[in-house]
Amino acid sequence: MVQPLDIGEYRNVYEPGKIKCASTEEMQPMEEIIGQERALRALRFGLEIRESGFNVYTAGAQGTGRMTAVRSFLDKLAKAKPRADDRVYVHNFENQYEPDAIALPAGRGVGFREDMKRFIEEARQALPRAFESEEYARRRDDTLKTLQEQRTELIARINQRAQEQGFVIQMSPIGLMTIPIINGRPVPEEEFINLPEEVRTEVLRRRDALNTELRSTLRQVQDIERQGGEAVRNLNHDIALYAIGNLVAELKEKYADVPEVPEYIDAVQKDILDNLQAFLGIAEQEGVPPQFQALIRELPFRKYDVNVVVDNAGTEGAPVVVEQNPTFQNLLGKIEKEVQFGIFTTDFTMIRPGSLHKANGGYLVLSVEDLLRNPFSWDGLKTALKTGKAVIEEPGERMGFITAKTIKPEAIPLDIKVTLIGTPMIYQLLYRLDPDFKELFKVKADFDIVMERNDENAGKYADFMCNLVLEEELRHLDRGAIARVIEYGSRLAEDRQKLSTRFAAVGDLIR
Repeated sequence: MVQPLDIGEYRNVYEPGKIKCASTEEMQPMEEIIGQERALRALRFGLEIRESGFNVYTAGAQGTGRMTAVRSFLDKLAKAKPRADDRVYVHNFENQYEPDAIALPAGRGVGFREDMKRFIEEARQALPRAFESEEYARRRDDTLKTLQEQRTELIARINQRAQEQGFVIQMSPIGLMTIPIINGRPVPEEEFINLPEEVRTEVLRRRDALNTELRSTLRQVQDIERQGGEAVRNLNHDIALYAIGNLVAELKEKYADVPEVPEYIDAVQKDILDNLQAFLGIAEQEGVPPQFQALIRELPFRKYDVNVVVDNAGTEGAPVVVEQNPTFQNLLGKIEKEVQFGIFTTDFTMIRPGSLHKANGGYLVLSVEDLLRNPFSWDGLKTALKTGKAVIEEPGERMGFITAKTIKPEAIPLDIKVTLIGTPMIYQLLYRLDPDFKELFKVKADFDIVMERNDENAGKYADFMCNLVLEEELRHLDRGAIARVIEYGSRLAEDRQKLSTRFAAVGDLIR
């Protein structure tokens, strides 16, 4: 049976006298998240489990403060966690198209880059000094002197043998020529063919025998020249190693706690020793404009750079990243390109990180609506979570398009928790239509749209008003205004015994 309502029941009045403070000016700002205890328990449960698949979907109506609450919760949680590693990419000296990734303790990535830069600069100074020294010149001369004497002796011997056989040896563009000597003078080819046949036959017989000896001697000369080249290379190697050995040892000792770094430094040292000419000075290229000469001089040293893609030096605890625009490249990273001499080029120094890289070792927050709006982003995120690796690739490769040859950076292992924020409807659609979703996001945190109306929660409402007034520098609210806002919370909830948690709408009233 329908009962008439008393006029006082149309509105559940909150008595201003229940409010302890005269106005928000006397209150202290709070840090507590209001009315979402159940959601926060679910959020903590999912984020504390380190097993894969226990990522969190935070479901709730817009305006309930989901993003603010999740960010505030994660900021507190992350401060108690260890800082994540820095990540750098370096040149792969075995395969330049597959740059290597190295993890360093937080805050050491930039230092490593600067140390490598300083090492190369010092090597560029030390090596020319070593090879311009008198000591190097003396050792090089001593190394070559004996071999040169052997070479001279062999050439003199073959010349002597040629004279004994009645020939003279001459150099020509096509090699050594044996010219017969008849009647005390060299006979050119055009005269030789006019000689009597028996004379020509005898000369040819002796020349064939001499050529056999000549070829044997030439092989010995070439062996000596090869020995000389090898001896000089060994000397250059020893001199260069001596010049940069202390620099290398110092750098390896500094990073001995990161095994990949000493291995990389060994590869750098080997490459320097194999490419000494770049450190000893590069001659200017003819026909190249002056403005490009400096670029050409510096290009050989670019491979020794260190690309710091993730720098956690300034973080406190684990990283928390909120990606506002989750495009494929913003999420998974990209490889930039530049134009050099009219063509597009790229290398490991142009690798740029995505949100997955920046949040690695911590937490990534995404709006599911924004994620689904961007082509390939959802599939890219699922692939990364399933494989546990962050792979930087061109979008065209994922689609199977034929693309120009480019680099393929080493994948970085992922240790990350992802929190999606969206509506209950999108959750249901993904749960039913995408089999991967239920395997990757096993925890659901439901944000309530109402909470009980009691004095404790009314006090939290007042604390929220204090926070908003201080953050946005609004006019302070007295007891009466606070009471009216609490009543408005019941009106939004459409229940006399409830308060709405749609704090965006409550905030609009206060503003």
